[in-house]
Amino acid sequence: MAKTYIDRLKTSLYGTPFTRGKQAAEKGRLTKAVDIWLGAAQEGDADCQLAVAEAVWQGQGALRDLRMAMHWYQKAADAGKAAAQARLAAIYATGVGNAPSKKDSVKDDSGPLVVVRDRAKARHWARLASEQGHIEAQVLLGWLCSMADDPEGRDVSQAIEWYSRAAEQGNATGMVGLAGLISVGEVPGQGPEDAYALYRRAAEQGNKTAFYYLGSSLLSGTGVTADPEEGRKWLLRAAGEGVPGAMRMLGQIYLKGIGNQPVDIGQAETWFRRGAVKGDVESMVFIADLHALGKAHIPNPAEAIVWYAAAMEAGFAPAMTAMGLAHLEGKGVPKDPVRATDLFARAADKHLEARFQLGLSYLLGRGVPADPAQAAQHLLMAAELGHPDATYNYGTLLYHGNGVPQDRKAAFDYYILSAERGSASGQFRVAHAMTLGRELPLNNDRALELFAASAAQGHVSSQINLARMTLLYRPQDHATLVKVRAQLQEPAEAGVMEAMTMLAELLWRMDQDATGAQLWLDRSAALGDPLAAYVRNMITSANPTARALTASGT
Repeated sequence: MAKTYIDRLKTSLYGTPFTRGKQAAEKGRLTKAVDIWLGAAQEGDADCQLAVAEAVWQGQGALRDLRMAMHWYQKAADAGKAAAQARLAAIYATGVGNAPSKKDSVKDDSGPLVVVRDRAKARHWARLASEQGHIEAQVLLGWLCSMADDPEGRDVSQAIEWYSRAAEQGNATGMVGLAGLISVGEVPGQGPEDAYALYRRAAEQGNKTAFYYLGSSLLSGTGVTADPEEGRKWLLRAAGEGVPGAMRMLGQIYLKGIGNQPVDIGQAETWFRRGAVKGDVESMVFIADLHALGKAHIPNPAEAIVWYAAAMEAGFAPAMTAMGLAHLEGKGVPKDPVRATDLFARAADKHLEARFQLGLSYLLGRGVPADPAQAAQHLLMAAELGHPDATYNYGTLLYHGNGVPQDRKAAFDYYILSAERGSASGQFRVAHAMTLGRELPLNNDRALELFAASAAQGHVSSQINLARMTLLYRPQDHATLVKVRAQLQEPAEAGVMEAMTMLAELLWRMDQDATGAQLWLDRSAALGDPLAAYVRNMITSANPTARALTASGT
């Protein structure tokens, strides 16, 4: 609308409506400021349209009215105001309220404002604002272009461009965004050192997210020489600023005893709980695991279920898997293999362990009819994504021709791959074949290495074989014998008769402890281990005292 002579005179004498409103606001007369801006906004003044939008969005000088704010943001954005375009982009990027569908971007009713998340509109407005040099919009556009769930698809080159523009102007959030792309190898010609430098620059500006990534880098030695103590300090700063990931990382430091910090489960639990309360789903699963595995300060299976459920509600697939395992075992929830398998199926596309467990359900008939062919499909999918035990189990299906055509050569390819990936069962299977020299070339040295790796993971048969082979081929390797004897203590006490017999033999061979050996042999013989008699004869034939103990029934 054309300005009248009176309008021009007012502007000459008192300044623009925007300026007059600003002056009123600076004097604390917020209602007066909004009145001035609103009158001019209705006349098409874009600066005042933006000012009214900001005022009613924040509820300053007027009642908070998100619907009215959206109206004026739209008007100002259409008039080319970069700040209004940036605000619309941010609103559409995340949405406002709970929207059941995408039928309308903005629900036009008398209820609370609902803006459906619309990444296409977000990109549109962010791009318009970015091209005018609006730094926050450039950062947002970089983020939108980097997102995998964006309907327009990822555009890494555009993400790099817009993050870089913001970073070059000194924007800390742009630096963090660009560093994140560098960290995952998506920026040509730049590596971890460049990412670390950007994190440090952003942290020096006080960016709390940068505190977290800087601490993580120092903890792991990514792009910089590892300094766990310095990393912990930055993580503490980030946690102090409310960054949930930093709380989780501090929990892991105390859980594992990283750097100079001793293992402290109480501290670990405290930090995981803080992260969980902040909504960090990984922290929820960590604290749930502590309770589920009996490692919490005061273990409580019911609390484990509470946190798994909370993480599940947030859509976190590992929590669904954990809840499925709880239902399989009946820990804290009713034993329900049908429910367990349903949870594995829901999580399988997002969590590798869930895919593996789904395969086992079809293999073993847990909650579904046994179906080896279906099992093979799921186990192969998990194996192709690197799951060690899925790789081993698929090899076993090939070996026996269960659900797939029999192919023993291919089976051993999978066994060997599973061993390389760290599967205890795979390591045992390959080592056993190497000791026999039939399905694989004889190689006792490699077999011992694999038995040791498997034994360290608690594989009882590997522990027994490691002990026997060490006694046979390396009887002077006292360190290995001491280690495997300690490993065998747990399964022996749990009632594994073969472990009892092997432990008895080690007690005799290493310490000539005939009394201790006889006690274990009595227990394993009572359970029916045929080797118990052989070891007993070996001991008694070499030791008169042992013969006397046996004769007296001691």
